[in-house]
Amino acid sequence: MLRRLAILACCITGVLGAGFSAAAEPTALDNRLNKLGYARGEPLDRIHNYRVDGWNYLDDHHIMIYTGPSQRALITTQTACRELGSAERIGFSTTASNLTKFDKIVVRGAGGILQQCQIQQIHQLDSTKNKTSR
Repeated sequence: MLRRLAILACCITGVLGAGFSAAAEPTALDNRLNKLGYARGEPLDRIHNYRVDGWNYLDDHHIMIYTGPSQRALITTQTACRELGSAERIGFSTTASNLTKFDKIVVRGAGGILQQCQIQQIHQLDSTKNKTSR
């Protein structure tokens, strides 16, 4: 019985240790954002009175939207939004002046295929560029 408990404790410690080391390593998305000069900030419930001044494709689950001067947000979709990579324009299925996780990204890709992608999360993007350097 003690042997089984010792094996179980080793297994739990190994799993927990692996989880902590994996969480400390930046993801491919975090590396890409860092190269663009941004880091994922606080989660946002909504973007009030949003106006998209531009956007960047990051991968099939993420886009960066420009919501005003020096303001950026990261949009994460629930499923892969494959048409984002070839889209020239995007839209949103909002019914109010706020963009929330209850809305969808609407994309028409290069082949004319219309895809609606449910928003899962919205994060503020913080600039990582040193603003005091000249």
